[in-house]
Amino acid sequence: MKRINAIAQSRSSLGEAGNITLLIVVTAAAMVIAFSAVGRAQLMTESCVECHVVHAWQDEDELEGLFGSKGKRWRKLYASKDKGKRRLYASGLEETCEGCHADANSHTLSKAGLNTVPIVRNGQEPEIPLAGGNFYYVSGQSHLEKAGGSCSSCHRNVRHHGTGHGYRFLGPDIEGIADPQYEHGDGHNIYKSGDHYCVTCHPNFCGTENQSANGKWIRHPTNTTIPMRGEYANYVYRKDVPVSYPDPNKPERSAARIMCLSCHRPHGTPHRYLLRWNYDSMLVDGGENDDGCFACHSQKDEEYQGVQ
Repeated sequence: MKRINAIAQSRSSLGEAGNITLLIVVTAAAMVIAFSAVGRAQLMTESCVECHVVHAWQDEDELEGLFGSKGKRWRKLYASKDKGKRRLYASGLEETCEGCHADANSHTLSKAGLNTVPIVRNGQEPEIPLAGGNFYYVSGQSHLEKAGGSCSSCHRNVRHHGTGHGYRFLGPDIEGIADPQYEHGDGHNIYKSGDHYCVTCHPNFCGTENQSANGKWIRHPTNTTIPMRGEYANYVYRKDVPVSYPDPNKPERSAARIMCLSCHRPHGTPHRYLLRWNYDSMLVDGGENDDGCFACHSQKDEEYQGVQ
């Protein structure tokens, strides 16, 4: 706060344009500090320039670099006709997403000042998998390429100083309660099914019409309640085999649903098809195996002993 007051006192020595710019920067800094108290994907910083090129609008070369041939059009579009004054617009980012969310080591969680930052692309095999996986693995890299090679293909409208970003910036239609430690401790995310989000690119894998035929399953169901009886009765929430709930604020077992993330990590895994586990190892084991598929299908391992 002392820093902001000191800057504000210096405004009298600046010109009109400087005053407008300073007011925006100071206001933005105050907003960042305020929203950071929420603790969900907001940055703990007073400096806008750690992420943004604040004065990019003033420089023709900078503008050209940010917007290419459209630079002059953008400048004209955001120029005010009121007494020849020009307005500021959202400036370019200093670095891409990987500037903060990639690292050459194996750590998948880092600290940047007061911020807890998840690392989604490592140079070495990740020591602890994030809930969404890691682009270190080939499966994840392929997924990213098919998504257009841009994080914003899925994580839309990323604004670390905003509040209406939805769960993990996946849009306002995706809901959930995010673990502030990104599942590195005992805590875990609480999901509301995002299968309708996955279906945008994978329409053949979601919806009952694509999952069953003549009363038989042709694909594993999603967004379907897990029964409380039979082989499913023993299921309890596991981070390695998560489920979703219609109301994340009431994560009751009777309402638990299977979802795409129950079996897959979209950023990548060491297994085929972005699977959370090695499907080839899902073999009967006399009732001793509770990994992967057997977390829900707890009796399959017992019923088919000796059959592989």
